[in-house]
Amino acid sequence: MSSSQLHNPKSVWFLGAPVSKAIAISTAVIYVVAEMKKWHEAMVFDTTKIFDHAQFYRIFVCNLTFASMGELLFGLAALCPLMRRFEREMGSRKFGAFIVYSSLISTVFELIFFNIFFDMERCSGPYPQLGAVLSLYHHFTPRLYPKFFGVLGFDFSEKSLTYGLCAQLILSGGLSTAIPTLFGFISGILSVNLSQTELPDFVYGAAGVIGKVFVDEAPAVMMSRSVQRAANNRPRAREGRNAVGAPSARQSPRPTPPPPEEAIEQLTAMGFEREAVISALQQTGNNVEAAANRLLMG
Repeated sequence: MSSSQLHNPKSVWFLGAPVSKAIAISTAVIYVVAEMKKWHEAMVFDTTKIFDHAQFYRIFVCNLTFASMGELLFGLAALCPLMRRFEREMGSRKFGAFIVYSSLISTVFELIFFNIFFDMERCSGPYPQLGAVLSLYHHFTPRLYPKFFGVLGFDFSEKSLTYGLCAQLILSGGLSTAIPTLFGFISGILSVNLSQTELPDFVYGAAGVIGKVFVDEAPAVMMSRSVQRAANNRPRAREGRNAVGAPSARQSPRPTPPPPEEAIEQLTAMGFEREAVISALQQTGNNVEAAANRLLMG
């Protein structure tokens, strides 16, 4: 294998998450186009213009991209890690169905709320989608370090960093960004079970044709490491014997203690199978974080 193959420059950050990659790239590209064509005002979710002026296209374009560069940067920084993580756990088909169902439900909520109860413009941006993946993060991601840091005598877990980043974005536009995120959060809770019902096959067929450019292949360096690990795990014919074939006096390593039930429950709460969780914990010396990374990477 050549050196160029081992140092494949192709990014694998979105490996196993083509839907997340498509959403991230399209959000950035559409922002650039909207900025050049001055389309941001036409993408605002305004129920008065939707119903009184029959501008129904606003229902579909309001979630395509953010209204400012700051929102775009914070939005992608918050959305991309969460989408990538849960798409890898759920699979692209179910994650795509989850995004579609949660978007539809949140749109219905917004149409009712902003038209009847609270007549105001809603800033453009995928805030409902952010709320949906935050609902997954809140319910299915365990706190690995409950006392990660403290402020004024209050302890915060490592999850607080993600919540803090998202709060910067959610509160940036006041109620016009907080309300759609809240509806997205509620829709995400309702869509968890709905995502088990996959979309029609023609949708996946069309997405498979259009989305081929977003699918990453594992680079050669990762493949070579997998081969190397497999080779290191093979039993050696002469291991444990001396030069004349007698058993070695060296003692075998101490076996790893069985994984604690608390660690198993933390990882199974993320959606992994119990057998896979136990195996990952055994392979990582019962290190919950390392086991979670191993399970996420497959």
